[in-house]
Amino acid sequence: MSSDRLHWPSSTREESRRLTAPLAGIDGWERTLWILVGIALVGDLLTTYYGLKIGLTESNPVARAAIEQFGFSAMVALKLFAVGVGICCRQLLPERHGLLVPAGLAVPWTAAVVVNLSLYAMVLG
Repeated sequence: MSSDRLHWPSSTREESRRLTAPLAGIDGWERTLWILVGIALVGDLLTTYYGLKIGLTESNPVARAAIEQFGFSAMVALKLFAVGVGICCRQLLPERHGLLVPAGLAVPWTAAVVVNLSLYAMVLG
């Protein structure tokens, strides 16, 4: 029916805009770094999860204690808390220092992924 379109909008173009809406006000390098934060966060979680499954231990004592007490979901919560704090702190910084927060999250998490992968190579190789 012709009236169905009025009640059921299904434009993928609008949906893709909603996915990028949080990054809409961020341009250039800062946007790139926030995307890297997301990729590094997922990479760190996945490599940590796999490392724990093959018998490795978490080196961060706070994360290790949280994982031991609450399970791996505590690691996810810690990462999301860190991103939340970063987003709040970013709002307090002047524009010229905007790269500091996403870089401060992306660099250590990317390094953690590299360290985890190198540990896999030593343990499994």
